[in-house]
Amino acid sequence: MSREKIKVPNDVYEELTALQREIHFTLDIQDTIKRSEDRGYMKAANWIRQNENAYNVGFSWGFEADTSEPTPMVRDIPEREAPSPRRTISHPPPIERSRPQPQQPRPQRRSSSSSDNGIFAGIRNWLKKYF
Repeated sequence: MSREKIKVPNDVYEELTALQREIHFTLDIQDTIKRSEDRGYMKAANWIRQNENAYNVGFSWGFEADTSEPTPMVRDIPEREAPSPRRTISHPPPIERSRPQPQQPRPQRRSSSSSDNGIFAGIRNWLKKYF
């Protein structure tokens, strides 16, 4: 049996190498899974959980990215869908708002009495008007 590195998917390989730099791996699989999940390496955690024996061998001999997987390229992006049809309901035209007319100053009222001084004069005028 030759000492070949364990081939893992590309995204898992990237997470495993980052995980190796951060925690330096342990042979305690449950601890490694917990630490990888805590750091957000979910693909690596799932791969370790599903391939415990391969992880143990890879821990000793190393991991290698599987080059047989197609790498995503620009042409792999799906083409844009046709835009959805526009509404067929017609909208009423916008309401034209007229400009507010400038208000002209009101003429001031003057009472006929010559003693228009203050509030008492206003009360006196009111009393004369209604009583």
